[in-house]
Amino acid sequence: MTVLVLGATGKTGQLVINNLLDNGQKIIALVRKTTLKTHPLLQQIKGTALTLDESSLIHLIREADFVISCLGHKLTFQGIYGAPRMLVRDSLKHICQLNHLINKDTATPNILKIILLNTTGNRNLDLNERISFAQHLVLSLIRFLIPPHLDNENAANYLRLECKQNKQIQWIVVRPDTLIDFKQVTAYTLHESPTRSALFDAGETSRINLAHFMARLTREALLFEHWKGKMPVIYNQ
Repeated sequence: MTVLVLGATGKTGQLVINNLLDNGQKIIALVRKTTLKTHPLLQQIKGTALTLDESSLIHLIREADFVISCLGHKLTFQGIYGAPRMLVRDSLKHICQLNHLINKDTATPNILKIILLNTTGNRNLDLNERISFAQHLVLSLIRFLIPPHLDNENAANYLRLECKQNKQIQWIVVRPDTLIDFKQVTAYTLHESPTRSALFDAGETSRINLAHFMARLTREALLFEHWKGKMPVIYNQ
């Protein structure tokens, strides 16, 4: 089993890599710089889903069983407001479109399982999750002023809407709350929807717990099947 990791050098991405390696899983990591520690199970490819040439990316997609996206925007002016403003959405869209091309040329379906890091600030519209009027107003302002939040929404909605009838794409959107740093995995809880306000009563999710759950989804078939096509929320217990 091979996992293609996007955003592998970020704080959460590195923890995902460590967990996968600790469990003997083969990884292809797309990186801008080869700064990850070398490991026989880890292949580092310089480039991104938006900059690699099409044939190279198709080869990687054919090889991968899972795609884990830990992509995010750098917290700089250029990272927040510069191009590509829809980094996460466009990266996933490109991978899904190339997987569609692969399936046009083969009799054996290439089924790709996508696990997307997202946020509790993004509602699952399939469940009609309710938020307060005040939170709705603040989120509308954030959506207008901070493009990365809109990117998170668009990425999840692309999987939720555009890939809904695509049998070759299976997906899970993982929604942590306020991210914090712990050194060890601790108990955490999983929910179909937020149990508290992401803005006015936020919970906490340690990055290492988030990475632990996302990595588990690649090796626990029943867990993946349970959350497939859903947007689970993860909190520290």
